Amino acid sequence: MKADLWGGLCDKCKHTSCCNDYVTPFLTPNEFEKIKKTGHENFADDVVINDIKGYALRKKSKSEECVFWDKEKGCTIYQERPFDCRLFPFDIYKIDGEYTWIVYSCNKDSDWSWSEEILKSLEAEIITDDVIKHIDAFSDLGRLDASDKSYEFIKLRKVNHELFKTKIRIKDS
Repeated sequence: MKADLWGGLCDKCKHTSCCNDYVTPFLTPNEFEKIKKTGHENFADDVVINDIKGYALRKKSKSEECVFWDKEKGCTIYQERPFDCRLFPFDIYKIDGEYTWIVYSCNKDSDWSWSEEILKSLEAEIITDDVIKHIDAFSDLGRLDASDKSYEFIKLRKVNHELFKTKIRIKDS
């Protein structure tokens, strides 16, 4: 995706990034193994969310920073980063029974129509069979602390139902 599609959102934002102040990302077993193959160890904990087994990426000791965040280099596993990280500042939550695109935002009154091209690209490129199989762990709003204002979000639209419906059959197989 082209950086200019973001409409300067992140350039103007004063909020800390997902890498150093975040809800712990969920990793599927496939994502865990992919990162592990790069030689990393002790980077995640076992979790079960909505009866789905996976992993939670760890934070550094006594810190809100991701274990893979380096202040000088940025994300040290950028090419292998999990789905949860690839989406930021967007996310998918199950709201009123529908998988819904949201954006974490300090710009609530912004016109978010420019993000439609990005959402379409995300749907086409990174919603994989592995993601669909674990979607009810990714999309669980219970992972958020409702009192924490840094996780406020804006609903954008439902996830492309036809694309999602086609891929969701894989989950039920």
